[in-house]
Amino acid sequence: MTNQLPELLLPAGNLSKLRMALAYGADAVYVGAAGLSMRPDQSSFGVAELAEAVGYAQAMGKKCYVAANSLIFQNDLPQVEAWLDATRGIPMDAVILSDVGAIALTRRMRPELELHISTQLSTANVEAARFWGHYGATRVVLARECSLADAEAVVRGSDVEVEVFVHGAMCMAVSGRCLLSAHLCGQSGSTGACKQSCRWEWQLVESKRPGESLPVFETGRETIFLGSTDLCLIEHIPELVRTGVRSLKVEGRMKSEYYVASVARVYRAALDRFAADPDGYEMDPGWLRELEAVSHRPYAKGFAFGYPAADPGVLQTHNRPVSTGEILALPEHREGA
Repeated sequence: MTNQLPELLLPAGNLSKLRMALAYGADAVYVGAAGLSMRPDQSSFGVAELAEAVGYAQAMGKKCYVAANSLIFQNDLPQVEAWLDATRGIPMDAVILSDVGAIALTRRMRPELELHISTQLSTANVEAARFWGHYGATRVVLARECSLADAEAVVRGSDVEVEVFVHGAMCMAVSGRCLLSAHLCGQSGSTGACKQSCRWEWQLVESKRPGESLPVFETGRETIFLGSTDLCLIEHIPELVRTGVRSLKVEGRMKSEYYVASVARVYRAALDRFAADPDGYEMDPGWLRELEAVSHRPYAKGFAFGYPAADPGVLQTHNRPVSTGEILALPEHREGA
């Protein structure tokens, strides 16, 4: 069976990154709604910026999805209503939501909007996907804890589109259920304010030996036992396409323009090569070298092929590239390009 080539979905933390993602091969971008997304407002879009972003993407024949997927408390509901009203004139291709109350408001106030279920809702099985389809969702973003086999089962067993993460940072907790930042800093990852406490330099102290810190895993500079590796599935494009998933998603709205451009270019090249010759497809080793050049933690395959065996190598620090230049301009896009 021949599957449709999935869209390549890139993050855009501002208009410059949005333009970069689309110029380097993204089929679609996702942006955050200021005050309502899982990233700080400086990496999100106000209403005027949102209108510009959607217009720019659609002028290129591409799509722009808007994430308003933070946890919504009672006193946040008026803000959700105001945002839904303020964006009535913006033809967003879809909204990405994670709060059931926000979903209910959106279905009531803006029934014309396509609804994508955020990974924050931890959709991990076909029955959950069917549930969201029954309530009007056209797509679910699967929990990162799902394998490719899980993704294929959801594709085959439901009528909703399936989106999976293929590249970028992973959380050490189940998607959408980490309370570490909220507990330690009073700022919750579920409301877009994660302080990444899992990536701090922790030490372990035994109660009967106060003052004696115990090493858990040494990297040569520090001890880390909560921070995760980054996801990278560039070596598995054929397996991803054959699951039938509709969208391959890259994490990183707070990453640099260089990151967005490099990752978009590599995954675009891989998808296009596979589409041209599925049977003769071979991965270009240069793609991995290019991905190694962007800022990242050591790469792993996450849960794509099942639960990984216990491995201290998944707990690592950051690899940072050395800057050798600055992009000064991009060519203007042409209509229909």
